[in-house]
Amino acid sequence: MMAPLRPAASAQAPASGPGSDPGVAGNARLTAATGLVLLALFLAEIATDILGVADVLTAHVLIGVMLTPPVLVKLGSTSWRIVHYYRGDAAYVERGAPRPFLRILGPILVLLTVVLLGSGFLAFYAHGGLYTASIKTHKVVFYLWLLATCAHVVPHFAKAVSLALTDLSVRSRLAVPRAATRQTAIIAALVLGAALGIVLSGHVGGYFHDNPLRVHL
Repeated sequence: MMAPLRPAASAQAPASGPGSDPGVAGNARLTAATGLVLLALFLAEIATDILGVADVLTAHVLIGVMLTPPVLVKLGSTSWRIVHYYRGDAAYVERGAPRPFLRILGPILVLLTVVLLGSGFLAFYAHGGLYTASIKTHKVVFYLWLLATCAHVVPHFAKAVSLALTDLSVRSRLAVPRAATRQTAIIAALVLGAALGIVLSGHVGGYFHDNPLRVHL
């Protein structure tokens, strides 16, 4: 798909500076803040792998489920930008698209994340051949996902931190409206994820009781 032509006058416009469209800047802040929240949760999930999933399975399941709503928030914010960009919305076209490498990496990372989370849920509840396929997929995809995530985080991290912090400053919050709405969306996603995680992680005892040979996910 061909990218929309950018107006010549916008070539020197800042990506999300004070003069940017408030909607574009707000979308960037939401995406950045959600991304940092997800990074923290994924690091915690990786820690459970290092500690041994069988020994901390409740935490592994809780964090895994807790990740899902924030992932949906980030997919929603990035999809919003993509749709408006390719529809030719002037403000989003002015902001520009990610570099070609990141435009290729993005969909791959989304697919790997969905498969990673989905295979984890299946491995927790499935039986027989479906369980075997799910656990193998979960393990293989994890390493691919880790590589893709590192490639995604490294070029974005510094800017993401800067954008996320702007919503914590009174002055910069006023420059881009709806900071409270953005923060509420993230907090609500975390609360929903935690509630679902607490409920679903209660199955851990039954998981080991019904499947004693499944020593880990």
